[in-house]
Amino acid sequence: MIIVFASKNHLGLNSDIGSSIVSSEYFTVAEIENGKLKKVKNVENPFFKEEKINTQKFIDFIKNTNAQKIVVSAVDNADIENELLLNHIEVIKNVNGRIADILKEL
Repeated sequence: MIIVFASKNHLGLNSDIGSSIVSSEYFTVAEIENGKLKKVKNVENPFFKEEKINTQKFIDFIKNTNAQKIVVSAVDNADIENELLLNHIEVIKNVNGRIADILKEL
């Protein structure tokens, strides 16, 4: 399973969840296999500080990570959330704190 976390910075699992897609400098991509963390990587957010996100470009970006879940404090617009769900990517929102701590709970 691959879980993508909106991240405030490049600290990976030690980063805090970003408050929204456009306010997150990075995405932390965690690969889980057999209940164990296999791999973590940081990906720069090409949508950081954009006033309006192109929904399809964002969906393509997330699909490129092979994500099955995305974790963020808030989704910037309903179209993005709906498209993620239509692409079988679970949206987990209203989440705050350090990514490592949140990952343990998932």
